[in-house]
Amino acid sequence: MFDIFDFCGITQVLENISTKLGIKSKEYHSEQIAPKKYSYRPQTLEQYIGQENAKELVKLNIKKIKTMKAVHFVISGTRGHGKSTLAYIISNMLNFDISTYVGGSFTKENLQEFLVKNADAEKPQILFIDETHGLDKKTAEFMYPLLEDFILPVGNIKVRPFVFVGATTDKNILLKKFAPLVDRCGCQLNLEHYLAEDIKSILKQYNDQLYQKNITEEVYDILAVNSRFNPRTSIAMLEDFIVSEDINRVLNAHRVVKSSLTTDDILILKHLVEIDKPVGVETLAIIIQQTKQDYLTLAEPFLLQQGYLTRTARGRIATIKGKQLLTTIKEQSNE
Repeated sequence: MFDIFDFCGITQVLENISTKLGIKSKEYHSEQIAPKKYSYRPQTLEQYIGQENAKELVKLNIKKIKTMKAVHFVISGTRGHGKSTLAYIISNMLNFDISTYVGGSFTKENLQEFLVKNADAEKPQILFIDETHGLDKKTAEFMYPLLEDFILPVGNIKVRPFVFVGATTDKNILLKKFAPLVDRCGCQLNLEHYLAEDIKSILKQYNDQLYQKNITEEVYDILAVNSRFNPRTSIAMLEDFIVSEDINRVLNAHRVVKSSLTTDDILILKHLVEIDKPVGVETLAIIIQQTKQDYLTLAEPFLLQQGYLTRTARGRIATIKGKQLLTTIKEQSNE
């Protein structure tokens, strides 16, 4: 089997691609790149691009909260897909204050502090816990009666109603560990994968709000298809481009080979094709010098989503599409 790095210089591939697209280095010249303001997060559902199904569920449940009863939310999705942003939009829509915590460090003491704050505040509060699947078992179980009936499990004391929003990058783990918590959340939002046109719109909105730079459609297109369709990654790449004014330099810095695939992705696929039998996760993680968890959360999901590899009971194997990709890259390098 061919060695992709013997025949394929990554820089040369990128230069070939950008030449065909008519993109030139140093095409942009701006003396002032300071943003008009220093942060931007969508404040309304209208500003929140994509995720139409999730937004419709939010609207329905906001109406329930305002007219009927408290509703709790679970938001699941890939890192950088806007879970926290959606939590803050829910807060804005309700005109509730929001207290933010991270699951792995959230304690009973934090919960008690929140309940006191909620009791004393002028308006109800939102308890937002990011990475909810990282909650301590005892803390999560302590929360069950609170979410169900707003009753403390010690002394059966009634507390003032509040809205809970939990975000997770791994709903399967959350369900395995804390199914009763998920069951008590009447609105479960599963954020879908973004399309290239959504990413392009997100980038344009971000640039308009912060930098207001004259960026061509070609550059937006390149960023959209080479950022793994991830809003957070695409924004980082946009800012790299604004600083560097060189799209090739940005792609090289992010080790992008083709269509969001990085050198790590190519190493994984190359190994799977060469071995030509199922390979374990631990081995693939070692190949790209990552932990097993980082491999499972950062590398593999995109390869699965795009159909370049598949899971079997014995391990991972490259698909026909994955094998064809390596051949395509080889052919492009020879043109």
